[in-house]
Amino acid sequence: CSPHDSVVMSAQEVTPYLEKALLALGLHTEARTSFITYWLPSFTEHEYIALRFVPQVDYEASAPLLIEPKPDVVTRVLMLFQGITAAQLADWEEACERSLADVSMWKGIVGVEGARQLDESLFRVLEWGAWDAFFWEVRELRRGVFTYERSKLVAFARPETYE
Repeated sequence: CSPHDSVVMSAQEVTPYLEKALLALGLHTEARTSFITYWLPSFTEHEYIALRFVPQVDYEASAPLLIEPKPDVVTRVLMLFQGITAAQLADWEEACERSLADVSMWKGIVGVEGARQLDESLFRVLEWGAWDAFFWEVRELRRGVFTYERSKLVAFARPETYE
């Protein structure tokens, strides 16, 4: 996360923000609820949260997803976030202002397919997840490809269960 590509808000504002943002990105009720429920304890450990959603093209470049038969629509929603202290807010002013923008901005950034992802006659795949910057440190972002230094594995279980 950086002040140039993220939004920053108080930890108490994250849940309603994510509810709206994930809905705009096409996640159904159960997926939104599971996403927020899983990550909520990590958000509440901090005073403020910086978050951003990764463009699908960048995510695909660093973590290809191969499914057979090939789906008609693939939606991959990956959120990066990190805790921010009140003392750091001045450095994140641009991101604080961006948090007031319409959450639908993330649709264009992530690159979701809108109506096609809601078409139940199609074979659709939805992948969602998040990375806490405490567990993953971004070392390089070059031409849309992410390189990470792994300090702990974060899966769809509490991070401290993995060593």
